[in-house]
Amino acid sequence: MKISILTPDLSHNCLGRAYILAKILQGHYEVEIIGPIFGDGIWEPVADDKSITYKSVKIHGRFKPYWQIKGLAEKIDGDVIYASKPLFTSFGVGLLKKLSDSKPLILDIDDWQMGFMKEGYSRLSLLHRFKSLAASALYIYSIGSYWNNLFGEKLSHLADEITVSNTFLKEKFGGTIVWHGRDTDAFNPERFNKNLIREKYKIEDAKKVVMFFGSPRPHKGIEDLIKALNSIKSPDIILAVVGIDDKDQYCRNLVKTVKEVLDKRFKGFGLQPFERVPEFLAMADVVVIPQRRNFATIGQIPARVFDAMAMAKPIIATNVSDLPEILDDCGWIIEPGNTKQLADTIQYILNNPEEAEEIAWKARQKCIEKYNWDVMEKVLVKIFGKYE
Repeated sequence: MKISILTPDLSHNCLGRAYILAKILQGHYEVEIIGPIFGDGIWEPVADDKSITYKSVKIHGRFKPYWQIKGLAEKIDGDVIYASKPLFTSFGVGLLKKLSDSKPLILDIDDWQMGFMKEGYSRLSLLHRFKSLAASALYIYSIGSYWNNLFGEKLSHLADEITVSNTFLKEKFGGTIVWHGRDTDAFNPERFNKNLIREKYKIEDAKKVVMFFGSPRPHKGIEDLIKALNSIKSPDIILAVVGIDDKDQYCRNLVKTVKEVLDKRFKGFGLQPFERVPEFLAMADVVVIPQRRNFATIGQIPARVFDAMAMAKPIIATNVSDLPEILDDCGWIIEPGNTKQLADTIQYILNNPEEAEEIAWKARQKCIEKYNWDVMEKVLVKIFGKYE
């Protein structure tokens, strides 16, 4: 059986979820990933993986995309369609194919898309909201279109089945939870020499590395982490941010800010291929996931929490979404935006390395038992097996 996985943009980090689902399903089925390219090419962190078959349509112009996107449906030749995110360029295309060819359509929802919309619009004046809503109606194919997100959510019941990435989404949409699982064999700390990797990236052995790994966004609380580290005056504690996209304006502003605040106590790294994620995590003494609590985060689980768990790293996360349950007895949970509590917890972990290591290995064991690819594979095969 062949599965066609649809993603809303092959050149955007939204491809990450579709990519992981494809890697897991490859063990049992022939898999392809299909989607539009709004940017320069396949999203950099997965572009070099030749084990994945990509089919794409390059999108350009203002109104041409409506005709260009139509070509995506013609590229689908899988027996089952698996649409990543309830958006026009993935789920919408899947619905067209389902109606025309009677193919089974499964929808995966890994974020609350309308939550992002609500959070973004809450910061706009009434006039700017009106202008944005009007523009969204013209360019409904855009991931950032309010109407794209709204209609996708309202039509989600048309899918034959739904998978989700967390409890909030399950309660809202139903379906089966498929966590952002990780390959714990690839993410194995025993395969990496921390000192040699630090030497490679010019980080002294005496330094303590507090790491944020992921796509920097306002809702992810990196500014809170910067403020917390600024309150810790030790020159030996540095912040490493991995995943900086130099094409993104927010990332450029963030780098400027953190350099002004932390100066030489900051190390920045760009987008990294998936296979190099464990290498960077191996350098960390503490991994921080400082999510803020708002509409954008209540329906989201940062996939990097599972990376850090698999690599047996001490993890500090905020009391948002399922993070307290995921890190129960194997991590530290603080309140969102509480920079003093964050600073105190960082110092506690660094001052108690034996306890931190014990808890970190508990995190890896939990990841192996509950969030490993083998576990996710069984869930997915049970769903797709119905259509063989």
